Amino acid sequence: MADSQKTIILACLRSMLVPAIRLCLKHSLHIQDVIESAKVVFVELASEEIERSGGKVTGCRLSTVTGLHRRDVARIHQREETKDTPQGLISRILGHWQQDPHFTTKSGKPRVLSLEGDDSEFKQLVRSITHDVTPGTVLFELERIEAVEHTRNGLKLTSRIYVPKGNLREGFSMLARDSVDLMEAIEYNLFEDPKTPNLHLNTEFDRISDKALPKIREWLIREGSALHQRARNFLSKYDADLNVELEPSTCNTRVKLGSFSVVATEDATLSEGES
Repeated sequence: MADSQKTIILACLRSMLVPAIRLCLKHSLHIQDVIESAKVVFVELASEEIERSGGKVTGCRLSTVTGLHRRDVARIHQREETKDTPQGLISRILGHWQQDPHFTTKSGKPRVLSLEGDDSEFKQLVRSITHDVTPGTVLFELERIEAVEHTRNGLKLTSRIYVPKGNLREGFSMLARDSVDLMEAIEYNLFEDPKTPNLHLNTEFDRISDKALPKIREWLIREGSALHQRARNFLSKYDADLNVELEPSTCNTRVKLGSFSVVATEDATLSEGES
């Protein structure tokens, strides 16, 4: 890597670390915690890169690629990680509830789903996405975030946006996933010279009336939700899980449209987002 490019990337890395380090300071995490986390990620990603290139993952290779001592590599590479709940599960379930013809009305709206019995429509919905998490666990989370309502006819979807209120793990997991996707989108635009680049837009004003904030928040949520609904309606036409006529072997591309809104004042920064 040329020195000038390395200097630019390191400067960008320091800028990207600012929100991460601010988060660490806010939650009493120290530099040792950050260093250990960085070591783990270096080993994990280096292992993936070596395997992708067809090579054998060894401690020596990992040490060479990452610059870590072999004792650190051995300690990290050999330990067993606890598997978390599949990331983005609730968002995927909400998406299928809104797009899969099995769970929507003729007009395309989410149906009220039956809840009782082993073969209820809600259980079918959950099992169409995962067999690793029970429908009861999913229902508990949907109730907790007030995304569903129990009615006489079954379970009704009341919110099309997943905001993981109080769920620290899922909230920060969403942040991590969105950060990775944003970086990949920008890298593609920078280095691939595409004819049609990835979408990367920002709209910002810095002298907004404080009194107008409630109206602005509501407008951003309403218009942002409408945009994503149109995107879901469009993209669902090309998804193999929702269209049996598509050949699954030719449907291997992930497409994501992400958006967020931020309201920053002199006293604090409050953010709202969906992905």
